[in-house]
Amino acid sequence: MTAIAVGLDHSPESEAAARWAAIAATRREARVLLVHGYTPTGTAQGLAEFDIENIRDAALVRADTVAEALRREHPLLQVDTLVRPDLPIPLLLNVSEKVTLLVLGHHRATWLERLTAGSVSAALAARAKCAVVTVPYGNVCFDGPVVAAIDVDAPSEQALENAFDVTREIDQPVTVVCAVPDDAAPEEISDAYARAEELLVPWRGRYPDRRVTIQLVNGDPHRSLAKAVPHASLLVISRPRSGVVFPAWTTSVTRAAHHASRYPVAVVDHSAS
Repeated sequence: MTAIAVGLDHSPESEAAARWAAIAATRREARVLLVHGYTPTGTAQGLAEFDIENIRDAALVRADTVAEALRREHPLLQVDTLVRPDLPIPLLLNVSEKVTLLVLGHHRATWLERLTAGSVSAALAARAKCAVVTVPYGNVCFDGPVVAAIDVDAPSEQALENAFDVTREIDQPVTVVCAVPDDAAPEEISDAYARAEELLVPWRGRYPDRRVTIQLVNGDPHRSLAKAVPHASLLVISRPRSGVVFPAWTTSVTRAAHHASRYPVAVVDHSAS
Protein backbone atom coordinates (compact mmCIF):
# COMPACT_ATOMS: atom_id res chain seq x y z
CA MET A 1 0.00 0.00 0.00
CA THR A 2 1.31 3.43 -0.90
CA ALA A 3 1.76 6.03 1.82
CA ILE A 4 1.13 9.75 2.18
CA ALA A 5 3.29 11.32 4.87
CA VAL A 6 2.31 14.37 6.92
CA GLY A 7 4.76 16.66 8.69
CA LEU A 8 3.18 17.05 12.11
CA ASP A 9 3.85 19.57 14.86
CA HIS A 10 1.67 21.36 17.41
CA SER A 11 0.25 23.93 14.98
CA PRO A 12 -3.30 24.06 13.58
CA GLU A 13 -1.74 24.24 10.10
CA SER A 14 -0.23 20.77 10.45
CA GLU A 15 -3.57 19.40 11.63
CA ALA A 16 -5.21 20.90 8.53
CA ALA A 17 -2.52 19.16 6.47
CA ALA A 18 -3.33 15.85 8.16
CA ARG A 19 -7.04 16.22 7.37
CA TRP A 20 -6.26 17.06 3.74
CA ALA A 21 -3.92 14.05 3.51
CA ALA A 22 -6.59 11.76 4.96
CA ILE A 23 -9.07 12.75 2.26
CA ALA A 24 -6.43 12.31 -0.44
CA ALA A 25 -5.43 8.91 1.00
CA THR A 26 -8.98 7.58 0.99
CA ARG A 27 -9.32 8.49 -2.68
CA ARG A 28 -6.00 6.83 -3.55
CA GLU A 29 -6.41 3.78 -1.27
CA ALA A 30 -3.23 4.80 0.52
CA ARG A 31 -2.27 4.95 4.18
CA VAL A 32 -1.33 8.07 6.14
CA LEU A 33 1.95 8.35 8.05
CA LEU A 34 2.09 11.14 10.63
CA VAL A 35 5.72 12.20 11.13
CA HIS A 36 6.77 14.29 14.12
CA GLY A 37 10.40 15.29 14.69
CA TYR A 38 10.62 16.87 18.11
CA THR A 39 14.25 17.92 18.69
CA PRO A 40 14.25 21.68 19.39
CA THR A 41 16.44 23.52 16.87
CA GLY A 42 19.72 24.66 18.36
CA THR A 43 18.70 24.11 22.00
CA ALA A 44 18.64 20.37 22.55
CA GLN A 45 22.04 20.20 24.26
CA GLY A 46 21.04 22.89 26.76
CA LEU A 47 17.90 21.15 27.98
CA ALA A 48 17.68 18.97 31.04
CA GLU A 49 16.71 15.33 30.63
CA PHE A 50 13.22 15.87 32.06
CA ASP A 51 12.65 18.69 29.55
CA ILE A 52 13.50 16.36 26.65
CA GLU A 53 11.16 13.74 28.11
CA ASN A 54 8.34 16.29 28.36
CA ILE A 55 8.92 17.35 24.75
CA ARG A 56 8.92 13.69 23.64
CA ASP A 57 5.76 12.90 25.60
CA ALA A 58 4.00 15.94 24.14
CA ALA A 59 5.00 14.87 20.62
CA LEU A 60 3.69 11.33 21.21
CA VAL A 61 0.40 12.63 22.60
CA ARG A 62 0.02 15.03 19.66
CA ALA A 63 0.64 12.28 17.07
CA ASP A 64 -1.75 9.87 18.80
CA THR A 65 -4.45 12.53 19.15
CA VAL A 66 -4.37 13.52 15.49
CA ALA A 67 -4.20 9.87 14.41
CA GLU A 68 -7.28 8.97 16.45
CA ALA A 69 -9.18 11.95 15.05
CA LEU A 70 -8.40 10.83 11.50
CA ARG A 71 -9.45 7.26 12.25
CA ARG A 72 -12.78 8.48 13.62
CA GLU A 73 -13.42 10.58 10.52
CA HIS A 74 -12.22 7.83 8.14
CA PRO A 75 -12.85 4.42 9.76
CA LEU A 76 -11.31 2.45 6.87
CA LEU A 77 -8.15 4.56 6.71
CA GLN A 78 -4.87 3.14 7.99
CA VAL A 79 -3.05 5.80 10.01
CA ASP A 80 0.45 5.22 11.38
CA THR A 81 2.75 7.49 13.39
CA LEU A 82 6.50 8.09 13.38
CA VAL A 83 7.79 10.17 16.29
CA ARG A 84 11.55 10.64 16.39
CA PRO A 85 14.06 12.80 18.31
CA ASP A 86 15.21 14.41 15.06
CA LEU A 87 15.08 17.80 13.43
CA PRO A 88 11.97 18.04 11.23
CA ILE A 89 13.63 18.83 7.90
CA PRO A 90 16.21 15.98 7.86
CA LEU A 91 13.61 13.53 9.16
CA LEU A 92 11.02 14.49 6.54
CA LEU A 93 13.59 14.48 3.75
CA ASN A 94 14.45 10.90 4.69
CA VAL A 95 10.76 9.95 4.81
CA SER A 96 10.19 11.56 1.38
CA GLU A 97 12.34 8.84 -0.19
CA LYS A 98 9.83 6.18 0.91
CA VAL A 99 6.40 7.76 0.28
CA THR A 100 4.49 9.00 -2.75
CA LEU A 101 3.44 12.35 -1.28
CA LEU A 102 4.50 14.62 1.56
CA VAL A 103 1.86 16.98 2.99
CA LEU A 104 2.77 19.95 5.14
CA GLY A 105 0.93 22.72 6.90
CA HIS A 106 1.53 26.13 5.40
CA HIS A 107 2.99 28.28 8.14
CA ARG A 108 3.12 31.97 7.36
CA ALA A 109 6.84 32.72 7.63
CA THR A 110 7.90 35.81 9.53
CA TRP A 111 10.00 38.48 7.82
CA LEU A 112 13.09 37.14 9.61
CA GLU A 113 12.44 33.58 8.39
CA ARG A 114 12.01 34.83 4.84
CA LEU A 115 15.30 36.71 5.06
CA THR A 116 17.20 33.72 6.51
CA ALA A 117 16.34 30.05 6.16
CA GLY A 118 12.75 30.49 4.99
CA SER A 119 9.92 28.20 5.99
CA VAL A 120 10.13 24.46 6.55
CA SER A 121 7.60 23.90 3.78
CA ALA A 122 9.62 25.89 1.24
CA ALA A 123 12.83 24.06 2.17
CA LEU A 124 11.19 20.66 1.80
CA ALA A 125 9.43 21.62 -1.43
CA ALA A 126 12.85 22.41 -2.89
CA ARG A 127 14.60 19.22 -1.74
CA ALA A 128 12.10 16.40 -1.12
CA LYS A 129 12.29 13.19 -3.16
CA CYS A 130 8.53 13.08 -3.73
CA ALA A 131 5.81 15.58 -4.54
CA VAL A 132 5.09 18.05 -1.72
CA VAL A 133 1.71 19.62 -0.95
CA THR A 134 1.42 22.54 1.45
CA VAL A 135 -2.01 23.16 2.96
CA PRO A 136 -3.10 26.47 4.52
CA TYR A 137 -5.09 26.33 7.73
CA GLY A 138 -8.76 25.61 7.20
CA ASN A 139 -8.54 24.45 3.58
CA VAL A 140 -9.59 20.85 2.95
CA CYS A 141 -11.71 21.54 -0.14
CA PHE A 142 -11.76 19.39 -3.28
CA ASP A 143 -14.52 21.20 -5.14
CA GLY A 144 -12.65 23.61 -7.41
CA PRO A 145 -10.52 23.20 -10.54
CA VAL A 146 -7.01 21.81 -10.39
CA VAL A 147 -4.56 24.42 -11.63
CA ALA A 148 -1.31 23.46 -13.39
CA ALA A 149 1.14 26.34 -13.62
CA ILE A 150 3.42 25.84 -16.62
CA ASP A 151 6.12 27.67 -18.53
CA VAL A 152 6.11 26.83 -22.24
CA ASP A 153 9.91 27.21 -22.21
CA ALA A 154 10.53 24.88 -19.25
CA PRO A 155 9.71 21.23 -18.44
CA SER A 156 6.05 20.91 -17.45
CA GLU A 157 5.23 17.23 -17.93
CA GLN A 158 5.16 16.37 -14.23
CA ALA A 159 2.95 19.33 -13.33
CA LEU A 160 0.45 18.31 -16.01
CA GLU A 161 0.57 14.63 -15.07
CA ASN A 162 0.03 15.41 -11.40
CA ALA A 163 -2.81 17.83 -12.17
CA PHE A 164 -4.64 15.31 -14.36
CA ASP A 165 -4.12 12.53 -11.81
CA VAL A 166 -5.68 14.68 -9.08
CA THR A 167 -8.55 15.87 -11.26
CA ARG A 168 -9.39 12.26 -12.09
CA GLU A 169 -9.62 11.54 -8.35
CA ILE A 170 -11.84 14.51 -7.51
CA ASP A 171 -13.76 14.83 -10.80
CA GLN A 172 -12.96 18.50 -11.37
CA PRO A 173 -11.77 20.42 -14.46
CA VAL A 174 -8.15 21.38 -15.15
CA THR A 175 -7.01 24.95 -15.66
CA VAL A 176 -3.57 25.43 -17.20
CA VAL A 177 -2.07 28.78 -16.26
CA CYS A 178 0.84 30.37 -18.11
CA ALA A 179 2.27 33.82 -17.39
CA VAL A 180 3.19 36.21 -20.19
CA PRO A 181 5.04 39.53 -19.79
CA ASP A 182 3.04 42.70 -19.31
CA ASP A 183 4.56 44.14 -22.48
CA ALA A 184 4.11 41.02 -24.64
CA ALA A 185 3.16 41.76 -28.23
CA PRO A 186 -0.06 40.19 -29.59
CA GLU A 187 1.93 37.68 -31.67
CA GLU A 188 3.90 36.63 -28.55
CA ILE A 189 0.66 36.04 -26.67
CA SER A 190 -0.73 33.99 -29.56
CA ASP A 191 2.49 31.98 -29.70
CA ALA A 192 2.39 31.23 -25.95
CA TYR A 193 -1.22 30.08 -26.23
CA ALA A 194 -0.45 27.87 -29.24
CA ARG A 195 2.52 26.27 -27.48
CA ALA A 196 0.45 25.61 -24.38
CA GLU A 197 -2.21 23.99 -26.55
CA GLU A 198 0.47 21.81 -28.14
CA LEU A 199 1.65 20.64 -24.71
CA LEU A 200 -1.92 19.64 -23.88
CA VAL A 201 -2.56 17.53 -27.00
CA PRO A 202 -1.58 14.17 -25.41
CA TRP A 203 -3.46 14.97 -22.20
CA ARG A 204 -6.65 15.90 -24.02
CA GLY A 205 -6.37 12.59 -25.86
CA ARG A 206 -5.87 10.67 -22.62
CA TYR A 207 -8.71 12.46 -20.81
CA PRO A 208 -11.26 13.22 -23.56
CA ASP A 209 -14.11 13.78 -21.08
CA ARG A 210 -12.15 16.19 -18.87
CA ARG A 211 -12.78 19.91 -19.33
CA VAL A 212 -9.45 21.68 -19.81
CA THR A 213 -8.94 25.42 -20.16
CA ILE A 214 -5.87 27.56 -20.75
CA GLN A 215 -5.54 30.84 -18.93
CA LEU A 216 -2.79 33.32 -19.81
CA VAL A 217 -2.03 35.80 -17.04
CA ASN A 218 -0.08 39.00 -17.47
CA GLY A 219 2.87 39.88 -15.34
CA ASP A 220 5.49 38.30 -13.17
CA PRO A 221 4.53 34.69 -12.27
CA HIS A 222 5.75 35.38 -8.73
CA ARG A 223 2.73 37.57 -8.10
CA SER A 224 0.17 36.20 -10.54
CA LEU A 225 0.09 32.40 -10.29
CA ALA A 226 -1.53 31.97 -6.90
CA LYS A 227 -4.23 34.54 -7.68
CA ALA A 228 -5.05 33.40 -11.22
CA VAL A 229 -7.84 31.00 -10.17
CA PRO A 230 -9.29 32.16 -6.85
CA HIS A 231 -11.22 28.99 -5.95
CA ALA A 232 -8.89 26.16 -6.95
CA SER A 233 -8.65 22.79 -5.24
CA LEU A 234 -4.92 22.64 -5.86
CA LEU A 235 -2.14 24.59 -7.57
CA VAL A 236 0.52 22.35 -9.14
CA ILE A 237 4.00 23.72 -9.90
CA SER A 238 6.96 21.72 -11.19
CA ARG A 239 10.49 22.32 -9.98
CA PRO A 240 13.68 21.48 -11.85
CA ARG A 241 15.94 18.67 -10.72
CA SER A 242 18.72 19.67 -8.35
CA GLY A 243 21.86 20.97 -9.99
CA VAL A 244 20.40 22.22 -13.26
CA VAL A 245 20.22 25.76 -14.43
CA PHE A 246 17.29 27.36 -12.56
CA PRO A 247 19.30 28.70 -9.58
CA ALA A 248 16.74 31.06 -8.10
CA TRP A 249 13.63 29.02 -8.84
CA THR A 250 12.87 27.59 -5.43
CA THR A 251 13.42 30.89 -3.67
CA SER A 252 11.20 32.80 -6.07
CA VAL A 253 8.21 31.17 -7.77
CA THR A 254 7.47 28.49 -5.18
CA ARG A 255 7.91 30.66 -2.15
CA ALA A 256 5.86 33.42 -3.75
CA ALA A 257 3.08 30.93 -4.48
CA HIS A 258 3.22 29.61 -0.92
CA HIS A 259 3.06 33.12 0.46
CA ALA A 260 0.13 34.27 -1.69
CA SER A 261 -1.97 31.12 -2.07
CA ARG A 262 -5.08 30.47 -0.01
CA TYR A 263 -5.41 26.89 -1.24
CA PRO A 264 -3.06 23.88 -1.31
CA VAL A 265 0.07 24.09 -3.45
CA ALA A 266 1.75 20.96 -4.88
CA VAL A 267 5.41 21.09 -5.92
CA VAL A 268 6.53 18.20 -8.14
CA ASP A 269 9.96 17.35 -9.51
CA HIS A 270 9.93 17.46 -13.31
CA SER A 271 12.56 14.71 -13.42
CA ALA A 272 10.47 12.23 -11.42
CA SER A 273 9.64 9.00 -13.19
